[in-house]
Amino acid sequence: MTAPSRFCTACGAPLSPGSKFCEQCGQPVDAVTAAAPALSIPEVPVVIPFGAMHTGVFSRKDIVLVITGDSLLAVVPKPDISGAIEKIREQLSDALDQSGITAREFWEVSASLSPGLPHACLTPQQVPADLAGQVNAIRSRFGLDTAPWLRYGGMTPEQVIAENPASLSISLDDILYVRGEDLVDDRGGEDLLVVRTASREERWRIALGGFYPTRAALFSRIGKRHQLDGPGEQIVSIVPACFEPGPKDFDFQYVFNLLFSDRRLILAITPGSEDEVERAWDHYMEEIGKKARQKGVSLEASMAGEDLADAPWQDFRNRSVPGILDADGVNYFIPYPQIRGVAYKGGRNPAISISLATHTLELEANALFAPGPLRKAQQELAGKVPITIAERT
Repeated sequence: MTAPSRFCTACGAPLSPGSKFCEQCGQPVDAVTAAAPALSIPEVPVVIPFGAMHTGVFSRKDIVLVITGDSLLAVVPKPDISGAIEKIREQLSDALDQSGITAREFWEVSASLSPGLPHACLTPQQVPADLAGQVNAIRSRFGLDTAPWLRYGGMTPEQVIAENPASLSISLDDILYVRGEDLVDDRGGEDLLVVRTASREERWRIALGGFYPTRAALFSRIGKRHQLDGPGEQIVSIVPACFEPGPKDFDFQYVFNLLFSDRRLILAITPGSEDEVERAWDHYMEEIGKKARQKGVSLEASMAGEDLADAPWQDFRNRSVPGILDADGVNYFIPYPQIRGVAYKGGRNPAISISLATHTLELEANALFAPGPLRKAQQELAGKVPITIAERT
């Protein structure tokens, strides 16, 4: 009988049998859970304060995000409630600054103290007892278990809209994908959350780390609706070095790896600092260049029959999908039912197009590394997502 897989609770990496420490991050094995590391997010409404929607160039409205089993609500609170929430935000920000607790830690520890609160991560996290005590004291000091935003968790979408027609209600089934940027390390800035549906795109700013529990809850519930969650998800192919066309919609130009799993398409940046990633890439290119010269062939000809098993991006295969998504706030996924097709076009400017219901995501591709992995994905995912490859145009 095969032993159940074990995963590190710190980074989500799978553990070798009998190991005492995580080979990926060094976490002790006694901080490990058996089986799949994804957390079960309770179906009770998730309520996240400290959000804002821009209604004009110089105007914005405060919002509270409510995630139910089938809907996402962007609630515009009444002025008195909005004022009370802002007061708590300022007090909580000061308290976290003084304690040294990060906003993400605050949300994750809060969830460990109360099962009805949303986790900030998709993978289980160890919570030190002293940190739990500090967070519990902060929550008690500001009465967060009876905070004013919690009233919206007991309201239906119809009641929310009736109270303020400026509020929005979005069906989870209409969401094509959720992505964003965790822009700030401090506790006073705002992160960006993007929710894309077939009819519109919502871009909300969320302060005090509320980005993380919102993202985790939406990922979990969208995954559940598309039957993506659960053990055994496998990455079948990886297309590295796919560039977004530029910082048109986001603050940076992201270089994604396209991870085709047997359940979804994951867009994930390579872990590590920019210098670390660049050094690993340069080293790999130098090594495959040596192999090509030893064979006396071009780099393209040398790579044509290679499976690229030693490429640095293959490290994603050693991580759980929840761990990959947790690793960086810009990582996200698109369920295959939401994808009309994936197309590769070679030539002078190779590109990959991901066609959705109402728009197409365009990525600059690497002609050396894209066609092979796409052919593998085409074979493995036949019937799940259409993939076309035109190497010469």
